[in-house]
Amino acid sequence: MLGQKRLLLIWSGIQFALLVLLQQAFAGWVSAIFLLLILYRLFSVLQAKRPVSLLLVNIVAGIIAVGFFLQLKQAGVLHFMLQILLLAATARLLALQHLYEARQLVWVHYFLLASCFILHQDMVVAVFILLVVLANLYSHFRLFSPASARLNGVQLSRAMLIILPLWLAMFLLFPRLPPFWQIPNTNVASTGLSDNLDPGSIEKLVQDDSLAFRVEFDTGLPARQLLYWRARLYEDFDGRSWQVNSWRKDASRNRYSSRINNNNSAVQRYRIIAEASQQSGLFALATPVGSSQNVFIAASGMLSSLKPVSQRLSYQVSSVLDPIARLSEQEQLMNLRLAPGNPATEQFAHSLKQQYPQPAALVQALAEHFSQQPFFYSLTPPRLGANSVDGFLFDSRTGFCSHYASASALILRYAGIPARVVGGYQGGVWHPQQGYLAVRQREAHAWVEYLDNGVWQHFDPTAAVAPERILNNLDSILPDDERALLYAGWRQLEMLQTLRLQLMHLDYYWSVWVLGFNDTSQQELWRNIKQHLPTIGYVLLLLLIVGLLGGVIFTVRSRKPSHDHLASQLLYKQLADVLSNKPSAQPISSYLRHVAKTHPAHYEWLNQVITLYEQAVYQNNNVALQQLKNVLQRQHTELRDLRRAIKNT
Repeated sequence: MLGQKRLLLIWSGIQFALLVLLQQAFAGWVSAIFLLLILYRLFSVLQAKRPVSLLLVNIVAGIIAVGFFLQLKQAGVLHFMLQILLLAATARLLALQHLYEARQLVWVHYFLLASCFILHQDMVVAVFILLVVLANLYSHFRLFSPASARLNGVQLSRAMLIILPLWLAMFLLFPRLPPFWQIPNTNVASTGLSDNLDPGSIEKLVQDDSLAFRVEFDTGLPARQLLYWRARLYEDFDGRSWQVNSWRKDASRNRYSSRINNNNSAVQRYRIIAEASQQSGLFALATPVGSSQNVFIAASGMLSSLKPVSQRLSYQVSSVLDPIARLSEQEQLMNLRLAPGNPATEQFAHSLKQQYPQPAALVQALAEHFSQQPFFYSLTPPRLGANSVDGFLFDSRTGFCSHYASASALILRYAGIPARVVGGYQGGVWHPQQGYLAVRQREAHAWVEYLDNGVWQHFDPTAAVAPERILNNLDSILPDDERALLYAGWRQLEMLQTLRLQLMHLDYYWSVWVLGFNDTSQQELWRNIKQHLPTIGYVLLLLLIVGLLGGVIFTVRSRKPSHDHLASQLLYKQLADVLSNKPSAQPISSYLRHVAKTHPAHYEWLNQVITLYEQAVYQNNNVALQQLKNVLQRQHTELRDLRRAIKNT
C-alpha cells in the first residue's frame, strides 16, 4: 500500500508539472479545472480516501470535454488535442484503483511530455522536462518491478554506456525526414512588433526584456549605426496610427528577387536564431540578397518564413548595405496617401518644401530642426489628442522613436515625397567571447524610409534627437526614473542578472548545436565523414577487436563450475520471476516460505514444492526430484497467477 501511495503522489506531481509546461496552451478556466482535479486527487491520496468511481469520472470528463470542444475555435486544434490528452491522464488518475491499470497512464505521460517540446525549446525548460521524464521512468520501473526491487547503479551505468552512443549516433546520422503531418494552426497571441504602430506601442514593447533574436556573423560585426533590423513596413496612416497595408500582407507570400544598385557592395553574411513570435515576419539587415531554404525574401526586401514562427527558428541571410529599390509605381503612390487632420504639420511641411525642394535637402533640414529645437526623447511621453502629430511637434515635443518616425513620414508625404515608417530593431548587445549579438525586445525601434532617385533612403530622426540611442544603447539616454522601468523587480539584482546572462549563453549553444542541427548541418557532417572514412573504419575495427578480447578474457575469468543441485536449477528455471528478488544469502526454501505467507492463496502448492525441494537436495532423493518436476508442470496456471500477484504488489 505504501508503494502504491508513493506512485500516486509521483503521478500527481507529474501531472502538475505537465499543467505548468502546457500552460500557454490553456485558457485560464481550463488550467483552473485541471488544477482542481489534480489537487483533489492529491488530497484523496494523502487522506487515504477511495478513488472516484469510474462512472462518475467518465461523466465529469465528458462534460469537461464538451466545454473544450465549444471553445475549439478560440483555442485551436493543437491546444484542443493537448487538453484532451491531459484530461484523459487526469481522469485515469482520479479513478485509478489497481496498479496494473496505470500502464495507459504512464504512456500518456510520455506522449504529453514529448508534446511539451512543441511549445518550449529553451534549454532550461528542456532540462526540467527531462527531470519529469525521469520521474515517469521511475514510476514505470516501480509499476512493473517487484516491491522489493531496487535500482542497480551498476546496471544503469552499463545501460547508459550503451544507450547514449546509440542516441548520439541516431541524432547525428539518422536522415532528417520531413514531417508526416503538420501541426494544426493555433490561436496564440503574437509577440514582438505587430501590424499596427501608434504612439505608445514601441514604448510598451521596450519594457520587455525578453529575447527577440540572436545573430552570428560570418563576415564580422558591422558598425552599430548600421544594425537596423527591418521587420515591418507601415504604409497606411489614419491620422494617428500606422498599419501594414493589406496588399503588403498578400505580397509577402510571394518571393521577390532583390535588385542591387551597386554590384560591388560587400555582402554581409549572418545567421539568425529567432525566438517564437507566432508571426511570419522575420529580421534582416538592409537589402537581403540570399537566404536559407526555410525563409524567403518577399517584396521590398522583407524577410518572411513559410509559416508563423511557433518554435525557435534558425536561418541564414546574405545582405548588402544598399538601399531598397522601388518596387512599382503602385508602391510609390501608396506611400503618398494622406489622412485628414494635423493641419499645423501640413503647413510646416509646405514651408520646408518651399525652402528645400530636393528630398535629401529637406530631410537634412528636418533632422537639424529636431536637433536644434527643444525636442526630448522619453519613454513616458504625455498623451496626445486627435491631431496627435500636431500635438507632438508643436506642443509636447516629447516622444519616443515612434513619435519622431510618424511625424517625419507624415511631413515628407505632405511635402510630396513618398515615405513610410519602418518597424524593427536597432543595435543589440555583442558578446565577444561567445561570438553572437543578442537583440532583445527593448531594442525595438521605428525609423523612416523615403523615396529618392528610385530607391528608399534611410532616415532615422531619433539619431538627430538622441544619437546615444543609436551609437550606444537605450539606457544611456534615459533618466534614472525611466531607466528603472527597464530594470524593475528582480532585474535590479546584479547576481541574478549575471546568472541569467550565463544561462542565456548556455541556451545559445543549445540552440546552435542541438536545435540548429538541420539538414545542412547533417549534410556537412556526412561530407566530413566520407573524407575521413578509412581512418574511422580502422579506429572502429581496432575498438571492436579490443572489445572482443576484453569480453573473452572477462568470460574466461568469471566462469565458475556450477555446484547447484538439479533441484535448485529446476526452481530457478521455473520460478525465475518469483526468485528474482531473493537475497543471495537466503536459502531458497526459506524465501519460498516467505512468499507463501505473503500470498496465502498459493500456500498449499508452494509448501508442497518446498517439501519436495528439501527432500531432493538434502536427502538426495531422485524420486522427490521427479515429483518436483511434475508438480511444477501441473501448477502452470498457479505459477502464472503468482507471477501476476507479485508484479502488482
